[in-house]
Amino acid sequence: MVPTTTLARAGGSMGSSSTSSSSSTGSDSYYDNYRGYRGYNNFGYNRFTIGDIVVTGFFILFSVYSFKRNRQKKYTPPETYDELTPQINTHFEPFFYQVEDAWTKNDLETLKTLMSPYYYAKQKKIINGYIRNHKIDKMDGLVIIDLQQVMTSSNEKVQVIVTAQARDYFQYDNKTDDYNNQIQEDTNIERFKEIWTLTWKDETNLQLCNIKTIA
Repeated sequence: MVPTTTLARAGGSMGSSSTSSSSSTGSDSYYDNYRGYRGYNNFGYNRFTIGDIVVTGFFILFSVYSFKRNRQKKYTPPETYDELTPQINTHFEPFFYQVEDAWTKNDLETLKTLMSPYYYAKQKKIINGYIRNHKIDKMDGLVIIDLQQVMTSSNEKVQVIVTAQARDYFQYDNKTDDYNNQIQEDTNIERFKEIWTLTWKDETNLQLCNIKTIA
């Protein structure tokens, strides 16, 4: 399958509010029940209440220009980047797969050891939502396509631009095998690009501080 370009995780991280697994019809059902983080493209994520709509309308009315400017800034790739330094080249790839493996298993204990306390607290809310709704975010065939390191003046944090692809979808432990198999069959391989911000816990162990999406 030829990979297609996608926006990766909504909000540029493993963090956003979880979606309900309650059944529905039409396109909403597809986005709620099928597609995992890297397939959402911001569709089907949060159900709006009337209050949410009012607040959103107010925000749009008074902040359209600022929103567009900040959104464009958020999704602009860094201009200064290069190949990974030898130390990052050695340790990042296994770290990346370790984080993703724990994420697809709702493994909070492992994620706690791989993330900064603040970032873990945000992601824990998401995983707990998945557990309550019997959801697991599966990623079949996950593979890194390219890695670049952002050149910054900071010695404390490292930023790596990750281009990867996977088949990303939800599975449910309270659904039938036929239901879950159909979701898997209906999901295509998609490509995504993200910036992973990290620090060193020690000389050989990385810690994840943030993930930001690049369009």
